[in-house]
Parts: sequence; structure tokens; C-alpha cells
Amino acid sequence: MFYDVNAPQMGDLSRLNQQKNYFHLGVVVNAHGKRFVDEGQDFRNYTYSSMGASVMAQPGGVAWQVFDQHSHHLLPDEYRVRQVTRLQADTLQGLVEQMEGVNGNALLQTLETFNAAVQLDVPFNPAIRDGRATQGLALPKSNWANPLDRPPFVAYAVTCGITFTFGGLKINSQAQVLDEEDQPIDGLYAAGELVGNLYYVKYAGGAGLTSGSVLGRIAGAEAAVQRKAQ
Repeated sequence: MFYDVNAPQMGDLSRLNQQKNYFHLGVVVNAHGKRFVDEGQDFRNYTYSSMGASVMAQPGGVAWQVFDQHSHHLLPDEYRVRQVTRLQADTLQGLVEQMEGVNGNALLQTLETFNAAVQLDVPFNPAIRDGRATQGLALPKSNWANPLDRPPFVAYAVTCGITFTFGGLKINSQAQVLDEEDQPIDGLYAAGELVGNLYYVKYAGGAGLTSGSVLGRIAGAEAAVQRKAQ
């Protein structure tokens, strides 16, 4: 996922809500001033977990999410916490000049080209895959494309945050944890995102709740049966 660039490396209860995963409402650029993902490929719930790897492949492992007043008001609380790494300006030029380590001329050209490519005849609707895309760009934005032309302009510096490790303990259909020889370990059960082999490449937001509920119920029932038998 995308995470605030200045968030603590380890968890800190005094600095919660550091993820920045509503990138689909804006434009994401790297230090070269270039876009590197299709921000509107799908709803953020289906794409955010793959963003960490994408940003880590960029120079310095850093990127910027850029918004204007077409969509900035739609951003949730994770963009409004006190410690957020945020820049604001009344012009794109003024915003770019504040973005340390970014090729400003290239970024302004990227944004100008992006603005000109937006299909303005397609209505913007953040509630659906609205098909409001760009035309003619090597890397399109497939939905929710708005020209960045309504000041003030706002940018957030982001890096990689770990959603989870996409791996974990191996279990059987009774939620028993298996050893290296695929034999159940007596009295040991696992559920939810502690379990491996549930997700590949990316993860749909909320899926962990289902896996936790289903596997948790199985694990609890099996553990109760074993306890009763003792």
C-alpha cells in the first residue's frame, strides 16, 4: 500500500492512520516527474495492496499523489491527520517548486499532457467505474480522470507500506497448523491473515474479515472438540 513518507518505520499508537490509498482520485508521479501506475484501473479496494511494490521500484522508493479541488474534498481522514506530509499551492508551478527531489520541468509537462488527455465529455462519478479516462497516453488513467486545474493544488509524499506478507502458516481444512511434513500440530490452529496461500499478487480490501470469520469459526469449533475429548 501507499504510506506517508515520514511515517514511523514501526507501528506507533500516537501516529495512526498513515496509509494514503485514495490515489485513484488523483495523479501519482515519481521523482522523474512521470506517472508510473494507472491510478484508475479499479476501485482502490482492489488495487491498493499492489501499490507498495510499485512505489518501491521508483527512485528512492518515493512518490507523490497530486490532487486539485475536483476530488480533494473526497479524501478521507487518513489524508487529514496532523503528521501528514502535505504540500499546497495556488498554482501547479508553485506546488512543483515545493516538491523536493522531483524533476519539476518534467512533472509540469506530465501534468499538462495529462490534463489535455482527459475525456471531459464523460461525467465524473466516484461511486462507479465511470469510464472517465484519458486518451492518447502511453499509460492511461482508466477511470475518475480529472484535469488538475482547480486550485488550490495539494500533494502528499508517499512510500511503501506493508499490507501484510501474503504468506503464513499452512493449515488443513480443520484449521490445524501443519508442520514441515504436512502433519497437524496437536492443539495449534490458525485463522485469518496469519494463514498462507489465501492471496496472490494483490488483495481485495475486506477479504481478511471473511477469512478470519470463516477460519476462526472452524478453528474454534475444532479446538472445542479436541478440548472436550481430553
